[in-house]
Amino acid sequence: MTRLEEIEARKLEIRTEVESTEDIETIDKLNEEVDTLNAEVQEINEQHEEAEANENVEEVVSDASEVSIESSEERKIGGNKMEYRQVYLKNLKGMELDAEERAALVAANAAIPTETQNTIFEKVVKKVPMLDEITLLKVKGNIDFYVEGTRTDGVNHTEGQSYDDASVNLIKVSLAGTEIVKKVQISDKVREMSIDSFEDWLTDMLSDSIANAIEGKIFAAIVSGGTAVEGEVTADNVRALVAGLPAGYEDGAKFYCNKTIFYNQVLKLQDLSKNELVYRDGNTYYMLGYPVRISDKASNLIFGNGKKFVGNLAEEINVKSVYDIDTNTYKYAGIAIWDGKVADGTAFQVLSAETSE
Repeated sequence: MTRLEEIEARKLEIRTEVESTEDIETIDKLNEEVDTLNAEVQEINEQHEEAEANENVEEVVSDASEVSIESSEERKIGGNKMEYRQVYLKNLKGMELDAEERAALVAANAAIPTETQNTIFEKVVKKVPMLDEITLLKVKGNIDFYVEGTRTDGVNHTEGQSYDDASVNLIKVSLAGTEIVKKVQISDKVREMSIDSFEDWLTDMLSDSIANAIEGKIFAAIVSGGTAVEGEVTADNVRALVAGLPAGYEDGAKFYCNKTIFYNQVLKLQDLSKNELVYRDGNTYYMLGYPVRISDKASNLIFGNGKKFVGNLAEEINVKSVYDIDTNTYKYAGIAIWDGKVADGTAFQVLSAETSE
């Protein structure tokens, strides 16, 4: 093992030690050691340059095992111009941080930047349109939330007299939270990606995995908490789903199913000589006048009002990383704390026949 390889290995060890301690004195000592190692790398690089002055600069960088001096463009990231998002993503990539950048990371407790966090959440919502339709909360810890049930008629009231507000139908939903962890892995070449390209790749990969998990949990909770309607996919049972939904929940109600159910079972029910069960307007299909939402995770035909499902992200989506020396790869984990429940079982009518994609 060359001296440069020994230095690189030690710096990886230091990075792990810094991430595992909150002791400022220990961190300062580790930072001093990194500065010493960087100075030694610079001296070795200068010796290489002097000895091979007529050789291509790229060969020198290669001999230095990718630990040579940062480019002038990277060196501009410092002082007041430093952005925490860049520091955070550089650290995730496994890139070397200078003392100022390491201090900024420690001061922020290596928390995910708001901008990156919002990007992941926006991509999750885009991949799971259902999140735009439910009652979505972002409250830390366990919570109790009240949802308005089916509306009741107002009562007559005599001026000056007390009145009974028991007719206000509020439904309590208690949510805890379970951890969703999705992992992606990439080779050490990740360090060759630009900061923006790396962020796009990472947020795409993690949001896709987390979105699929959350969407699956939403429809599983709807099937278990909704009102079961026995039978196969028939025109009569489609009408039964609509008839079973309380009138107070019709505003905003939709059909939900996967592509197999819709294209292989629902569409073949269409008989224009007898009914107009299904029609299309632009890119949206309608059944009995209600929009149809296609989802791979909806293995039952469901009719309901999404606002009567309450979901909570008990913590902001976070990202953790680790370097695997055995495979020379970086592993990234997206972590979300999620729980969701049906507020009123009658708000979702679920046909019992199940069809997987």
